[in-house]
Amino acid sequence: MILRKIFIGALFLSFIFCCEDDKNDCSAVLCLGSPSIGFDIIADGSNVFSDGNYSLEDITIEGETALETNLYLVSDLDSNQNPILFIQNPDWTEGNYSYTLLIGNDSRLELKATFIELEAVNSSCCGNVAFLQSLEIDGTPAQMANSIYIISLD
Repeated sequence: MILRKIFIGALFLSFIFCCEDDKNDCSAVLCLGSPSIGFDIIADGSNVFSDGNYSLEDITIEGETALETNLYLVSDLDSNQNPILFIQNPDWTEGNYSYTLLIGNDSRLELKATFIELEAVNSSCCGNVAFLQSLEIDGTPAQMANSIYIISLD
């Protein structure tokens, strides 16, 4: 009888201690969000949004995934007072995306973005994310300053 209790107790303890806790606490992990592309749009030497020539309502985007693509303006990035136009699509994955950016009735820009997939550092908490590898505007590699692409309408 005592042997049976010792055997059951040992069996119970082996079940408790042999189980490995596979759960990761991801509450303190910061994962990258979906990529966005920022543009400083310049005409006559100044930003077209800060000088009042255009507003966000004057900007449209066309392309195969344009319906899922968001446009928004952000000011005060790294002490840059000029509003920056951001394009973001949470569904971007590895591959090529082509868009037409329409600025008012005056400018039509052909954008070609190529994304690669980066493996997450902590893949148990974060999934892989798309990363912008290259961007062409009207067939020419886009120029960048401070992680923001420059578009000159001149």
